[in-house]
Amino acid sequence: MVSYLASHTDRPILVLEPGLYSHDDDESRFLDVLDHGLLSTSSDGYVQAKAVGGGSAINGMLLTGDEPEHLHGLSRMATADDIGPVGQSLLDQGGRFSRMWWNGGRWNPGRALRHLIEERRVTMLPRSATEVLNLNGRVAGVDCTDEPLSAATVVLCAGALATPAILLNSDIADLTNSIGIGLQNHPTLTATFSHQYAESFFDAAVVKEWTTENKGLMLNIGYERVSASDVNHGMLTVSLMNPVSRGRVTVNAAGEPIADFGYLTDESDVRNMVHGVKDLMRLLKEGSFSSDTDSIRIEGTPVSQLENLSFDGLGKWVKANVHGVSHASSSCADVVDLLGRVKGLENCWIADASVLPTVPSCTPAAPVTMEALRIARNIGESLS
Repeated sequence: MVSYLASHTDRPILVLEPGLYSHDDDESRFLDVLDHGLLSTSSDGYVQAKAVGGGSAINGMLLTGDEPEHLHGLSRMATADDIGPVGQSLLDQGGRFSRMWWNGGRWNPGRALRHLIEERRVTMLPRSATEVLNLNGRVAGVDCTDEPLSAATVVLCAGALATPAILLNSDIADLTNSIGIGLQNHPTLTATFSHQYAESFFDAAVVKEWTTENKGLMLNIGYERVSASDVNHGMLTVSLMNPVSRGRVTVNAAGEPIADFGYLTDESDVRNMVHGVKDLMRLLKEGSFSSDTDSIRIEGTPVSQLENLSFDGLGKWVKANVHGVSHASSSCADVVDLLGRVKGLENCWIADASVLPTVPSCTPAAPVTMEALRIARNIGESLS
């Protein structure tokens, strides 16, 4: 988004970004990077990156979908040299190597922004916008904790939680009933197990995709360790990639976003996740993930207990234990027009995951960057 606008307009560009720079471009083991204090957890349990460039600057950046054409050369397919025993076990059970954004380890969008700043094409302030300043249907700038900043055009890229919070804190009465509605994420369950850790080039490089009898698109990801500090356990996750259930974003008294993802409010999602956990148990039983079967837990529950539950019993357990990943999206899809412009505000745009109509059925980094580029082009045309 910023790179395109900096290259296609001579307008001054100010980026408000409270996050820290990640200097770990060449650290391929992304769980080490996550241990460097670049994550924050909201009161509702949602984990986000507090880094310049967002989660893309610090996470593993698996691409389960296609590589965006405009980022050709910034990804590659994993190989046998990149994986450890967990990845190999998932391969043996029908998994495949994943494509990864890579630049000596990971692709760091924060570095691209730094180059633009060094070239004086972009200015950055370490601040967060709290609201947009609406003057009779035209945005005059943003407020940053009672410090107003003027702007001829405002582009919100704060993510599917913070962007609707900024709008909800603003004086945009006509849009209030649409802001925050439709929030989605990928419902996920995680299995852990003890194993002998073997250092791999990437912590997660193998995935498995399959479809339930109810047309649920499921994704398994194998992780070589639980965290940078726990190398004695591996992980295997299952996520529903095309959920129907939706929630919403609201704000608390302090104006901070509160996310209610509404996981599994639709019964079809419950059924798909039950099939997901049943298949997860099968993979763990038939695969060579761990020689210590007593150590295998799914969301802390021994597999031996889950195996004795009926389908309906598993459904109740899934509802009580499901969680999400950092793939929030779709909370402002009804707030913008087809160009990405906030309805009723001629100079305010949104270009992040919040405008996607549904959560992507693949890992979302590529769809989000493609949508941001499309909207950036629309903004560029409006400014020319």
